[in-house]
Amino acid sequence: MHNNDSPRLLRDIQAQPETLAGVLAYHSTAGNSAISEAAALLRSARRIVITGMGASLFASIPLEYYLSSRGAPVMVLEAAEFLHYRLRDAEGAVVLMVSRSGDSVEIARLVDALHGRSPIVGVTNEPGSLLARRADCCLHLRSQPDEMVAIQTYTASVLTLMLLGGAVAGEWATACDEASRAVAELPGLIERCSVAMPDWDVFLKGGAPVYLMGRGPSCASMFEGVLLFHETAKAPAVGMPAASFRHGPVEMVDGGFRGLIFVPNGCTRDLNLALARDLDRFGGMVRVIGPGGPEAHGLECCETPALSSSFAPLLEIVPVQFAALRLACLKGLKVGGFRYTPQVTRDEARFSNV
Repeated sequence: MHNNDSPRLLRDIQAQPETLAGVLAYHSTAGNSAISEAAALLRSARRIVITGMGASLFASIPLEYYLSSRGAPVMVLEAAEFLHYRLRDAEGAVVLMVSRSGDSVEIARLVDALHGRSPIVGVTNEPGSLLARRADCCLHLRSQPDEMVAIQTYTASVLTLMLLGGAVAGEWATACDEASRAVAELPGLIERCSVAMPDWDVFLKGGAPVYLMGRGPSCASMFEGVLLFHETAKAPAVGMPAASFRHGPVEMVDGGFRGLIFVPNGCTRDLNLALARDLDRFGGMVRVIGPGGPEAHGLECCETPALSSSFAPLLEIVPVQFAALRLACLKGLKVGGFRYTPQVTRDEARFSNV
């Protein structure tokens, strides 16, 4: 039950089951024609370039892995890097632009640069935005709005993009089934994470940066988790592919180290668990996020329901949402507010609201 006296960010976290149920229902009914149109465009592409900024970019990562595993030539590029350095990658490509607002400055400039040159598929929560108006085809997230930090709109983006991926790959029914399972599991997961919020205190106190590590589609959760610590708790955090951490950065692990490792089911679960055990052995404080089971025995585990690695990011971000919220509360911050940036970045050169 929502408490109107609780921080708005907490209410945004708690609203995700209702929001995602509505997103899934919309794309299965009234929004399905747009999904089908976008899927046809992507299937016809010699190359697919997916682009966005911040949470929208990170929400695109599971789709990239999913399409690549099915033979599609696909890449994810940050919109600013795409705009300033890699516009030639759009030649012969269909460009999938993901933007919560549809009006952020890099997306607006990319639309201007590519309109009429490359087919554009837009994904946005604002049907009146520049992206929605000028894209060749546009998917509306139909998410409830967040206060500032992308919570519902992040998971709604992951869900929408994975449904699109299912349509592109001819696996619509399977994608809908996995999405339905994820939505059904969300209320219980959110309740468990809410009750367990004080359990983060020892892990978070002391001010050490939190290192987040994952592989494959869980790189989305890794990068989004870093963003949540930065935006919500105004705290340093580092995201790194789990394999890369073994190649040198592990040297800094000691008793002050704090690490979160995503361990969804899939081909690298055992490798991620092995890394967690090593870091624990070296004296660091480590928590794994993913399904439990005997293979995770002895590790501190934020247990999430088992889904395929492609859909796991829908659930494994929830414990991190609560961890970032808890750290903000421990620091006495105004939860959910931004100090320097507006919700929609419209200027590449300066922070105009400061």
